[in-house]
Amino acid sequence: MHEIFNKELTYIKDKRIRNSLITILDRLPEYFYEIPTSSTGKYHPAFSNGEKGLIRHTKAAVRIANDLLHLGNSPFTPDEGDLIIAALILHDTCK
Repeated sequence: MHEIFNKELTYIKDKRIRNSLITILDRLPEYFYEIPTSSTGKYHPAFSNGEKGLIRHTKAAVRIANDLLHLGNSPFTPDEGDLIIAALILHDTCK
């Protein structure tokens, strides 16, 4: 099931980190790939409500982080940036 994050996985340059993340993503509960961010929609933007909303929410967070990491003045090492992206992809995986 990791294929849904193929684009986001390309942001991670370290193969060891990327492969570990793929292994984790393929072992997640299937509901992660289907549910909205919240049952009420109260604390998340409208785009992340409804079916597969959690995926849209996760992809948006990763895209923002990736943009910030590549502004040219990031205080993070490349490995730290990879770990930030991995953490964001995983941050809501076991709701």
